[in-house]
Amino acid sequence: MAKFIQISVSGNSDAFKNGNHLLSGDKCVGAAVASGTVISYHLDGGVGSSEATITYTGGATLGIELLKNINYALTANPGGPLAKVQLPKGVTVSEIAIV
Repeated sequence: MAKFIQISVSGNSDAFKNGNHLLSGDKCVGAAVASGTVISYHLDGGVGSSEATITYTGGATLGIELLKNINYALTANPGGPLAKVQLPKGVTVSEIAIV
């Protein structure tokens, strides 16, 4: 797995949240489409593990494509420092929040 994956965020009303965001790749234990606008990205941190919510536009069908691209980025660069997630046409990621 890549050490980190990079996801581009744009269109957020808070300009400080726009730009390239990194998520741990080697600590990812799974990702799933949670709704037509959110992907849940689960991180293993031991006690108090975290989840990143990736908010996107485009609906559930494009969310499945985005999830495929996230999974591809996780496995495309084994042991490498960084893999970029390619956003499917019609998808915009507007926020990544760690909860």
